[in-house]
Amino acid sequence: MDTINFSTGLLDEIFPFYVLFDDQMNILSYGKSIKKVFPGLKKGNFIGNYFNARRPNIERFDSMSVTESLNQLIILECLDVNPLLMRGQFLAVKECFLFVGSPWLTSVEDVTKNNLSILDFASHDTQLDLLQILKLQQTKNEQLKNLLEINNRQKEELKKDKEELNRLSLVASDNKNAIVFTDAEAKIFWCNEAYHEITGFSKQDIMGKTPIEIGRAPNTDKETLDTMVDLFFKGKPFDIEISHARKDGTYFWSRTKGQPLYNSAGEFMQYFAVIEDMTEEKEREEQLVLLSLIAEKNINAVVICDNEGRIEWVNSSFLSISGYEINELIGKKPGSLLQGPESNSDSINYLSNQIKKGEPFSCELINYSKKGRKYWVKIQGQALFNKWGEVSRYFAIEEDVTEKKELEKQREELLASLEKSNNELEEYAQVVSHDLKSPLRSINSLIFWIKEDDAQLNSKSLEYLRLIEGKVEKMDHLIQGILMYSKIDNAALDVKEPVDTYKVVCNISDTIHVPSHITLNISENLPVIMADNYRIHQLFQNLMGNAVNYIDKPNGQISIDVEEQADYYIFSVMDNGPGIAPENHEKIFKTFQSLVKNDQSTGLGLSIVKKIVNYYKGKIWLESKLGEGTTFYVQLNK
Repeated sequence: MDTINFSTGLLDEIFPFYVLFDDQMNILSYGKSIKKVFPGLKKGNFIGNYFNARRPNIERFDSMSVTESLNQLIILECLDVNPLLMRGQFLAVKECFLFVGSPWLTSVEDVTKNNLSILDFASHDTQLDLLQILKLQQTKNEQLKNLLEINNRQKEELKKDKEELNRLSLVASDNKNAIVFTDAEAKIFWCNEAYHEITGFSKQDIMGKTPIEIGRAPNTDKETLDTMVDLFFKGKPFDIEISHARKDGTYFWSRTKGQPLYNSAGEFMQYFAVIEDMTEEKEREEQLVLLSLIAEKNINAVVICDNEGRIEWVNSSFLSISGYEINELIGKKPGSLLQGPESNSDSINYLSNQIKKGEPFSCELINYSKKGRKYWVKIQGQALFNKWGEVSRYFAIEEDVTEKKELEKQREELLASLEKSNNELEEYAQVVSHDLKSPLRSINSLIFWIKEDDAQLNSKSLEYLRLIEGKVEKMDHLIQGILMYSKIDNAALDVKEPVDTYKVVCNISDTIHVPSHITLNISENLPVIMADNYRIHQLFQNLMGNAVNYIDKPNGQISIDVEEQADYYIFSVMDNGPGIAPENHEKIFKTFQSLVKNDQSTGLGLSIVKKIVNYYKGKIWLESKLGEGTTFYVQLNK
């Protein structure tokens, strides 16, 4: 028969942390890497001088105790100054014993601390990859911690800002403009002397009434009033111009700025409003009165230009966002002041052409403030015509959308980052699965070679080998299940095609092992759906395989049926198995969850089904009675 002999050099390449010792427990040879970890290791010495078996506990190393511990997980503790642990297996090799394993490391730093490098590990040893994943997770946790600290700091700053606003309101009594405080129901409970002077109302006239009851005049604009009321009861600030009544029946034009006040718990308490008499300014701006009334009601920046495109008037929001004073703007063209290096030339040309044609315009553009601050605006505007159809003015509203743009950019970067991470994780799963399967194949081959030489094996040893083969096969199924689970969300692999679910289910029934005591009933009404054939095959195979594996009755029954609705199908897979307790209905869909011990189960079947259903934006649920059976329902859109 063919045999394979391993030299110590070849063994050193495959298992760099091995120790070979004879039946007298004397060390014959050891791997190059284990020597770096345990420099005191010497040939010919008793192995018990260097190692102590933690699991299983071996009080003294001898041929019998080592033989009893063959082919199971061994954890060795070094008796040298180095506290490192080794984990691996004892193997019998002719008249000798072989320990193969690797150091038990808990961090990437442990590799350097023990004078090791990646070259000291076998190519199939995935321990370094797992340590690197742990290191990456630690880094991400630190980043998350930093973000939480920033968020908490910002919340504390916002709280201080609100408290500062409350303190500032206390100085309102010395303000030359009229100041009014109301409660949350809009009832006035305080005003300064300036308010009495500007309106003519006494304290008795004002207290307990709302600003609308006091200030409504015959010509008060209802729309403006409604806007103010709406913002007030939404707890939002407002800045409006509106006519305000006096006690003698006359009125004045006012600019009213309202601001909600909150307590330290963030609860809305009251409002204060600053009322400025703008009658004189209104009289000086008769030509722009109509346009300015419209503009000032807008919280966005508003600019009014003459028929040459030169600025005649801007609102306070325009001044605030641009940083210019009004005297720096009058007579200038907005583009010459606001546009800069990153302002899109196509958008600029579009605006110019629309203005020349007297047509409405709408676009987004980068502007620059007086101090060079870059900000995004959404510009909407149009020409105004006189009675002869000639352009008399232009007006434009500029909404600051910088924050929106930043959020869009962050969202795009996040999506790109998530896509990259998903791709990297899938690629990593492929690599790791290959690296995991490689030693499994090697172990399987070694078991085969050992069984071939059965003259040296007793029945107990052969049973142990059969158990190892079963574990290797289960591990292979588990790796394949993980790979399958990781690929489900890959949209790049998705194919939309007609899938005959009846043929899929029939094909599965022919390929999986269905014991003779189980009857499988398949409805002929199973429909054709638009989906990926492979994924639908995975879905039904896991549901049917799960039902077959767990049926505990002498006469098993499995039925696959469907109910059609207007927009979707509800598939059902019924069995008369042991049933599932209500508290486990959600648990079974989680990865690596199995309610009973079953050699055929990897704990991934139903989690794969759940992930496929979620991918198709469907639903899955179950109905079950203990001792009677279970029915799984899957809803898929047409």
